[in-house]
Amino acid sequence: MKKNIVVDCNPFFIYVIAFLVPILLYLLDWSYLYPPLSPQLLLFFAVTFFISLMLGGYINTKGALQYLGQIKKPNLKFVLIGLTIANGLDFAYERQIPLFSIISLITQDNYGTFGIPTFAVVVSTLGSFMTTYLFNCYLVTKEKKYLFASMYLFIFPVLIFSRGTILLNLSNVLFLYLFSRKKGKAKIYLRLVFFLLLVLLVFGYAGNLRTNNQSNKDESLSREIMIDLGKAKPSFVNSSIPPEFFWSYIYISSPLANLQEDINTYPVEYTPTTVFRYFNYELIFDSISKRIGSVVGIDKIYNNLIAPYLTVGTIYSGSYTNLGWIGMIITFVFLMGILLLYVTLLKPTNPYYATGIAVLNTLVLFNLFDNMIAFTALSFQLLYPFLFSIKLKKNQSNLANNE
Repeated sequence: MKKNIVVDCNPFFIYVIAFLVPILLYLLDWSYLYPPLSPQLLLFFAVTFFISLMLGGYINTKGALQYLGQIKKPNLKFVLIGLTIANGLDFAYERQIPLFSIISLITQDNYGTFGIPTFAVVVSTLGSFMTTYLFNCYLVTKEKKYLFASMYLFIFPVLIFSRGTILLNLSNVLFLYLFSRKKGKAKIYLRLVFFLLLVLLVFGYAGNLRTNNQSNKDESLSREIMIDLGKAKPSFVNSSIPPEFFWSYIYISSPLANLQEDINTYPVEYTPTTVFRYFNYELIFDSISKRIGSVVGIDKIYNNLIAPYLTVGTIYSGSYTNLGWIGMIITFVFLMGILLLYVTLLKPTNPYYATGIAVLNTLVLFNLFDNMIAFTALSFQLLYPFLFSIKLKKNQSNLANNE
C-alpha cells in the first residue's frame, strides 16, 4: 500500500479543537450555572493553542503521521471467545447486567466501578483496543468478518451501560477511519457532522434515562430533566433545539465551567503534600496512584463544582487545585512531551501503529473532560502497540532460529 501522509488527524491539532469548540459553545451563555471565563484562562488556552499548532506543524513537515495499512491478522476465535468469557466473569461477579438493571429501574450504585477489581480494567482496555484494531483489519482487508467482530465487541460496553466507554471506542474507530482515508474527506466530514448530531441526540436520551432512573424511579421519563438540572436560560428553552441536545451542551462545556469555578474559589497552597499529590494523581496511571496514595495516607482532592451532578473539569482541574497555574503549565508540557515521544517511537511500519495513533487522538480529545493521562482505562491502551510488538518480534526471532 502506498504511503498516506496524514495531516488532519494530528494530535496537536486535535488538542486545539478539543478546547476551542467548548469555549465557543460556552460563549453561547445558555446556562445560569456558568461563571464568566476569566481573561487569564482564555490567555492560557491561547498560548497553549499557539504552541500546539507549532508542534503540529513541525510534525507534519516531517511526515511523521503515515497510514501504511500494516496489520497482523489476529486469531478471531481466540480474541472473541476470550473477551466474551472475561466479560462474563465480570457480570457473574456483580450478579447483574447493568443495562437490564437500568431498564428495569433497578438503581445501579456501582456505576463506574463495575466488575472484578483490576481484572475489569484489563478486560476493558484490551476490549477497547481490539475493537479499534479489528476495525483497522477490516479497513485494510475489506473482510467483513473483522467488521462484525469489531461491532460485536461494542456489545459489552452497551451491556455495562458505560456511555463513556462507548464514546471512547467510537472516537477510536472514527479517528482510525479518518486516518486511513486518502481522498474525498470533504464528503466524509459532512457525513461526520450528521453522524455526530445523531450520536449527541442518542447520548442525551440515554442521559435522561439514567438520570430519571437514579433520581426518581416512580416518575415517567421526562425529556426536561437536564433542562432543570442545567438551569437553562430562556435563550435555549425558547429555541427550537430539541431538549436532548442540552445534555450535550452541558457535558461539552461544563468542564470549562468547573475549571473556572476552581480558579475563582480554590485556595492554592504550595506545600510538599500538594506537590506529591499533583505528581502522584495527575501524571501517572490512576490504578497505581490510588494505591500509592493509600500507602502514604494522602488522598486525592476533588474540584469545586458549579453543581454536584456535574463532576468533570478538564485535564487541568486537578492540576490547578494542587499547584495552581504552575500545575496547569506542567501538565500541558507533560502532555506535549507524551505526544512528541509517542509519534516518534511508534513507527508506521508497526502493525498496531494506526490503532495506537487513533487511541492517542482520543486521549487528547477527551482531555476536555478529565485527565486522560492518568485515566488507566484509556491511557493504558497506548502501551498495547509496544507490548504486542515485543511478542511479535519474539515470535519472529524464534521462527528464524528454528529455520
